[in-house]
Amino acid sequence: MKQGKILVVDDEYGIRTGVRQILEMEGFTVTEAETGREAMEALDRDPFDVILIDYRLPDIDGLTLLQAIRSRELDLMTCMITAYANIETAIAATRQGIDFFLPKPFSPDDLVGVVETLLRHKALKEETAALRRAHEASLLELASEKSQTHSLVESLRDAVLVVNRDGEVVLANRAMAALLDGSEAGLIRRPVDSVLAAEAFAPVREALGASPSGRKVLDMEIGESQYMASLCPFHSEQGEVLGHILTVSDISEIRRLTLEKSRFIRTMIHEFRSPLGAIKGILEVLLDRSLGDVLGPYLPIVERAEKRLDALSELIGNLLSISRIELEGRKAAINPIALAPVFNEVMDLHREQARARGIAYDIETEPGLSAVVDAEDLRTILMNLVGNAIKYNRDHGSIRIRAARVNGEVRIDVADTGLGVRAENLPHIFEEFFREKRRETREIEGNGLGLAIVKRLVDRSAGRLEVTSTEGRGTTFFLYLPAGGTA
Repeated sequence: MKQGKILVVDDEYGIRTGVRQILEMEGFTVTEAETGREAMEALDRDPFDVILIDYRLPDIDGLTLLQAIRSRELDLMTCMITAYANIETAIAATRQGIDFFLPKPFSPDDLVGVVETLLRHKALKEETAALRRAHEASLLELASEKSQTHSLVESLRDAVLVVNRDGEVVLANRAMAALLDGSEAGLIRRPVDSVLAAEAFAPVREALGASPSGRKVLDMEIGESQYMASLCPFHSEQGEVLGHILTVSDISEIRRLTLEKSRFIRTMIHEFRSPLGAIKGILEVLLDRSLGDVLGPYLPIVERAEKRLDALSELIGNLLSISRIELEGRKAAINPIALAPVFNEVMDLHREQARARGIAYDIETEPGLSAVVDAEDLRTILMNLVGNAIKYNRDHGSIRIRAARVNGEVRIDVADTGLGVRAENLPHIFEEFFREKRRETREIEGNGLGLAIVKRLVDRSAGRLEVTSTEGRGTTFFLYLPAGGTA
């Protein structure tokens, strides 16, 4: 069993128990708490190594709980888990001493990786404290130390730099050397001002010059990436500052997720508001009897309301599908499936729709060809791709489906002779709610989630997706999947 006692604080039963099950499968000892009060009671009873705190709790928020934990000076690592991830929350939590920030939804691998990293951080802090008492104030011995501390620092994903009180670098891990475009050995014993000479590190140099007695958190931008720098002093037993530890964490992904989530929510609100507003207007006409007391004149607007409700139902179903795909992750132990029966089933479901517009279709598959993919996932992928090939095709156009083994993979081509996609829009077609705004597409119904679902299903099937398109001439999707052999 792995060493490590974890406390999970979350008011959502599914999240709480799911986290516990994942961590217990990895060998950790896990305790659950639903509220901040229960968490403090658990901390009073037992010592813990790591606490995972949800930002929104029934009685207090996660930052208040974190403040209470810090006030007790408990020896444990902290991680904020929340679906309300934004850069302001992350900065506020970090300023209050949070050790990690993990936005929901997260994968089991992300969760386990964070817990293991926090446990390594804890072990590092404990051994570093012991080394501080054992070494001279210069800390130069730390540069050549072959102990577990050096290994732990090397294993950290964050960039770490240790500076003694004379302003010399005495320790740097690989991540820091990579960030500074140098080697670890080349940084040792150099003045920190020359090591951190880049303009991006100006706030860090200024803070080191002021020799802060407490932890200082700074924002940095290096190239296209956003970073958060934490500067923490070392103290002797007498309280004298011996040096500083600089930890630099890449928060670009948190910022990107925040921006994407905000865009997603704004678009989703618009997608819901439009049909609901239309339905409300239709109901008002019915309730006011604006067209008289005879039922006949109302039938067309009732039909419009029904279509709006169908579109809204489809939107909700697609949103639930995206959520389910992200929560499920990749399915284990998938057996190869024959492709031809799935192709035929999908085309059978679209036959009438294609026939109504005079669209011909052709399927060509290598005999006995199979792929390693979940059957329902492949069915959903093809339903979306073929559905779009019909929806965005021209009357009396055609659809071609080909499947063959190519360089050890199975490649499935879905090609149409339709409207095509403009070159500047191709990079965006797999984004949620993206729909190309053109005169030809104005009357085509859809919510822009179909291809987003396709992309997620392909990714979790260990496959890849490519697309080529010419405006006015058609689009071809190339789906690559692990080959399952030929019967």
